[in-house]
Amino acid sequence: MKLKSLPEDFIVEEISNFAPDTDGRFYVYELSKRSLATLEALRLIARQAGMHARDLSAAGLKDKHGLTRQLFSSPRALPGKLEDERLSIRLVGKTGSRLTAGSIIGNRFEITMRNLNEDELAVLPGNADEIRRFGLPNYYDNQRFGGIAHGRGFIGRALVLGDFEQALRLHLAAPHRKQSMRDKANRRLGDEHWGDWETLHKGMTAGPERALVDYLKHNPGDWAGCFDRITPSLRNLFVAAYQSWLFNETLRRMIEAVGRVQHVKYKAGELAFYRELPQATLAQWREMQLPLLGPGTNLEDFPEAAPFVAAVLETEGITQEQLSVPGLDRTGFKASTRTALMWPGKFELSEPVPDELNPEGRAVTVRFELGRGMFGTMVTRRLGLRPD
Repeated sequence: MKLKSLPEDFIVEEISNFAPDTDGRFYVYELSKRSLATLEALRLIARQAGMHARDLSAAGLKDKHGLTRQLFSSPRALPGKLEDERLSIRLVGKTGSRLTAGSIIGNRFEITMRNLNEDELAVLPGNADEIRRFGLPNYYDNQRFGGIAHGRGFIGRALVLGDFEQALRLHLAAPHRKQSMRDKANRRLGDEHWGDWETLHKGMTAGPERALVDYLKHNPGDWAGCFDRITPSLRNLFVAAYQSWLFNETLRRMIEAVGRVQHVKYKAGELAFYRELPQATLAQWREMQLPLLGPGTNLEDFPEAAPFVAAVLETEGITQEQLSVPGLDRTGFKASTRTALMWPGKFELSEPVPDELNPEGRAVTVRFELGRGMFGTMVTRRLGLRPD
């Protein structure tokens, strides 16, 4: 099975509760983008408008690899025509405050799976039926960990352990596959010349990373001070990636404890999928919330999950109190919750059709809706699950 062979194979449309306010001070635009990450698109828009990217606020982050539509807010009107064919914007109204994640109800997905052989086609109807009957685990998928795990460990874990040098090294000196050639070259230099800030500064291409090295050149050893100069949105991504992985590990262990599972590899390790759940478990888990850990999380509020959370923290060699990230004033883990399971709405699976990109295979399109923060690619992972 192949996913995202074309941007048109992965279409995401935001479902919003935005209500226009003609007296509002913020302008709200619909952003349509192709093969661009949300933050990257906002930077391009801000640059053309002569603004800072931080002035623009998107309700959510959408996948880079696909066609997506979403809303964002701006404190002033923007030019209607943008000099980049990968994106377009359309004014939809005004609002009294910046858009936030609370503006999103969910997302509508249309995903085309390609190059399916007969064996892969055969499992789709049964898997679709199991999804309708039992839902599926509400894991975070690769997009949450893109460019952050690096194969060398999580930046967020280094922060929790108070190892700010390691956190910076993972950011500045660990190249990964999906970075631009410029970013890869800078990080290879970082890996080669770590600690020799003069040489590294001279060799790096201009950009945010070079500015951090310049700070270390003048303030050697001030790892926390340097890390604090990383843009807040990026620091938050580092923390969110590790917090999300802790959630995934807790849910995986809970599912493994229920009974027979199948494991699927992903960027940050392994995921465990069930094919069905006992009715008593299903009734208990249908609306169950699991913790997104922060120092203020009260595990007594999550009696079913607490033992598994404790096991994950012990394996990681960290404590819940360390999630406050001592040493950094503006970076830390905020306690929240996330449902254990997801239930795709308006779930439709098309009949197989010839695949124009892969003549020997077939293509199938799946359409569904998910709540805010849920990953459509997790549905395709579960749809493609093969028998043991």
